[in-house]
Amino acid sequence: MRWQIRSFTAAADREFVERLWVAAMPPAWPLLPAGITRLGEGLVAEAGPGPVGFIAVDLAGSIPLILVAPAYQWRGIGTALLAAALDFLRADDATSVTAGSGGHFYIWPGVPRDLLGAVRFFATRGWQHSHDTLDLVTDLRRYRPPPGAYEHAAAKGITVTGPDSAGLADVLAFEAATFPSWSRWFAVSAPAGMLVARDDAGHIAGTLLLRGPGADTVFAPMLGPATGTIGCVGVAAPKQGEGIGTALVARASEILRDVGTRNCHIGWTTRESFYCRAGYLPWRRYAMFSRPT
Repeated sequence: MRWQIRSFTAAADREFVERLWVAAMPPAWPLLPAGITRLGEGLVAEAGPGPVGFIAVDLAGSIPLILVAPAYQWRGIGTALLAAALDFLRADDATSVTAGSGGHFYIWPGVPRDLLGAVRFFATRGWQHSHDTLDLVTDLRRYRPPPGAYEHAAAKGITVTGPDSAGLADVLAFEAATFPSWSRWFAVSAPAGMLVARDDAGHIAGTLLLRGPGADTVFAPMLGPATGTIGCVGVAAPKQGEGIGTALVARASEILRDVGTRNCHIGWTTRESFYCRAGYLPWRRYAMFSRPT
């Protein structure tokens, strides 16, 4: 069987990618239209009557998605698409690449662990598995903060509030100095979507982003109506272990609950026990793969 690879054109090919997702993915992963909409660059494999495979490319250095029609799997099309995508990135001067995330946009953090074929695909092609991450979810309609969620931080002089407009510059400075990879998310968020933990001297000790109900998440079709999100939960290193992270997550969860949020999603973390203690349950797990181009 012969095939050829051409460039992906978002406007013309998006409907094909959606059909391919439905055909190739198991029921546990229904179509995520918002995720497909985010895809910009990519390559399409054509064989016989039309397209049979697709790979997304993020020029910042990632492969967000790869799909091959079930009837055309095990024929080398996925391998050819991946090789062509690496050539594409190499030509754009990328020196390393990750699977799933790591660029400017992503659908999921890594390779979903429940897609065993996808995990084997990258592992058998020499990609290095560094660690796993997970997403967690809870139904906020029944949410109650864990016992002692606020007391430990309060005993250390910590207060948790939203920033006022004058304090937004302090938040951005804190992110730039402490969690620079999150700075862009805080820069585009309104103060109403942030929580800030300050010590008794007024210094920022931790921050968090929250959205909902109706948060802009690609997982909305899976999580249902009135979805919320909590993300970028960070505590300055000297203040870790003082209950600040727990207080931030508990307060955010109560705020989202009280405005009508149902399922709340916390994504891309390795801190399973911490979030479980805060009342969240593991939802999806991902293998993190990378390789030099």
